[in-house]
Amino acid sequence: MTALPNSLPVAQGEVVTPRIAVVIPARNRRGSLPRTLESVLSDPRRDIELVVVDDASDDGTEAYLASLADPRLAWRRLLVRSGANRARNEGAALTSAPLIAFLDSDDAFCPGRIERLIAFFDANPDIACTIDGFSDVADRRRRLHLLPDPTPDADRLRQLLLCHCVPLTNSTVTVRRSAFVSIGGYDVGLYRHQDREFLVRLGKQHRIAFGKAADVLKYREANSMSRTHAGYIVGLDDFVARCPDYRTNDYAAILCYLTLRGVLKAVAQGSLGVALAEIKAWRRANNLPGGFGVVSGYFAGRRQRRELEQSFAQAATTSAE
Repeated sequence: MTALPNSLPVAQGEVVTPRIAVVIPARNRRGSLPRTLESVLSDPRRDIELVVVDDASDDGTEAYLASLADPRLAWRRLLVRSGANRARNEGAALTSAPLIAFLDSDDAFCPGRIERLIAFFDANPDIACTIDGFSDVADRRRRLHLLPDPTPDADRLRQLLLCHCVPLTNSTVTVRRSAFVSIGGYDVGLYRHQDREFLVRLGKQHRIAFGKAADVLKYREANSMSRTHAGYIVGLDDFVARCPDYRTNDYAAILCYLTLRGVLKAVAQGSLGVALAEIKAWRRANNLPGGFGVVSGYFAGRRQRRELEQSFAQAATTSAE
């Protein structure tokens, strides 16, 4: 492991205080990591901390990271696979910059993103976190996800997050270190919906704002979690357990929709084995609805979510997950 000092060496006798840290969790992403790291290290700024946490990869990721010499880059290897959230928290703890931007190991920042983020937080000291738009890149096609202006108030934003109406990816989340630390970082026991849960919890105490840019490229590789629905039901069950809102009547139909949608997407993916595993997981779930009422609830929830999306903003697109 290479650890970062509180100040970054630039030239003999000169140091720079870090302004922003970029934290990348990586698990068997040797193929995409060069593109991801280049999207950060190509920025000429010297006050960037870039930390990669290798989550016990077995594809040569460690050797690749060891071959890099940029002084802004540090990395740590976890000997036991621990999940992306623990990797994010470990990476954040290795840095000292007042801003922390997260970037998944198969995604990329567009030129100018880091400069824009620093300028935005400098100009808005009351904002603790931003969520930006992004371009979804899959099968050589791009789909642009924009966020509206202005940002909804805290209660409305929470509703939109819980109803999966906000296009999300961890790579568009930037947060002040003080706010990140105050809520304990990411939930290490959650393996899906990590960004959504993090933002719901953060929004209880801190102000979150939508960014006006879409300067992140979200690549959906064959092994991306967002491209497989195996484990969706277990992940949704864990997420719902952490959000008491779902136990109210206001979210009953939405929860039916989200649950059945997970099973239907597994069927649509064309893998019978995945679909059957998701159905079995649904039967074992502790926090998801069951019975014949789920079907009628699904259609009611779909209508409710569609109405929320339409009221969200003209520029908003459908959820990425």
